[in-house]
Amino acid sequence: MNDIEKAVREELGKIIKVDIMNISGDDIISEVAELDSLSILELFGMLEERFKVTLPPEKVAEMKTINDIVKIIEGCK
Repeated sequence: MNDIEKAVREELGKIIKVDIMNISGDDIISEVAELDSLSILELFGMLEERFKVTLPPEKVAEMKTINDIVKIIEGCK
């Protein structure tokens, strides 16, 4: 697990009530964590603040798995 993935898991863990370590990088987050659209937007904002990046709004729809989120953040750095 790289530093970005670890940080993404930490931020996601603040929002969901599922043990984040039980979620694989390829699991669909909204299915295992029952995230609604408001929670996803909250996560999006938390990630922007944590990584000091501006994530393009169209990327919200692409944030389906932890691996997706890591790739998006890496692409913005």
